[in-house]
Amino acid sequence: MSNSPESETHKRIRLAIVRLENGKPKVVAKGRRVSVAAVAEEAGVSRALIHKDYPDLMERIRGNANKAIQRQRDEKHEKLKEERAKNRQLREKIVALTEQRNELASKNATLELENRRLAAILAAKNVTNFRGKSSE
Repeated sequence: MSNSPESETHKRIRLAIVRLENGKPKVVAKGRRVSVAAVAEEAGVSRALIHKDYPDLMERIRGNANKAIQRQRDEKHEKLKEERAKNRQLREKIVALTEQRNELASKNATLELENRRLAAILAAKNVTNFRGKSSE
């Protein structure tokens, strides 16, 4: 079992990757994506060291970046599908409300004509008000 500086550094970098993957970093801001810069800052090493001496860890970081990009794309695709469904529902509602408005406008026009006809009858001089039996 060797405690060489290389293996200790490798372990620090690996643990930094794990903390970032789990969303529990100690140094960098929570929620920061896994990148070479974030891992280097979290592990307390330079980015160049990771690039130069730890290709296995570089691959893991790149894999995380690709997964993050794919996850973002999938989330955006789902959001787009949801928004399209909402849009479709709102368009259907617009059509229904337009039909309802047109029906009400037609009824309103009919009632206005009836109102004018009745007002004209009432205004005529030869009309006598007739009350039904129910009011007296």
